Amino acid sequence: MKKFILPIVSAITITFVLGGCATSRKVHVVQAGDNKLSCSQLQAELVRLDQAEQDVDSKKGVTGTNVASALFWLPGLVYTYYDAGQAIEAINDRRTSLTKFSNDKGC
Repeated sequence: MKKFILPIVSAITITFVLGGCATSRKVHVVQAGDNKLSCSQLQAELVRLDQAEQDVDSKKGVTGTNVASALFWLPGLVYTYYDAGQAIEAINDRRTSLTKFSNDKGC
């Protein structure tokens, strides 16, 4: 019986450990062709950044993944918040870059 329970418990533990981190999609601060975007395209990209920021914010706080991380693997919760901070920083840097292009074009 122990031969069957140990692999199952190991699989569940590994799932929680590896699944305990909710990573955020990162944006590239400057992308090829940014300087050629029209004013409406720049505005659309800024709206997309707002949505990306909301997505990152939704991964923080009380979520199923974060609760599991807090209960079973605290470093996963810490990494989730660290990763979210990096994603927000990249979003803000891209927003600054796009705003500069927008201002340069007189949008």
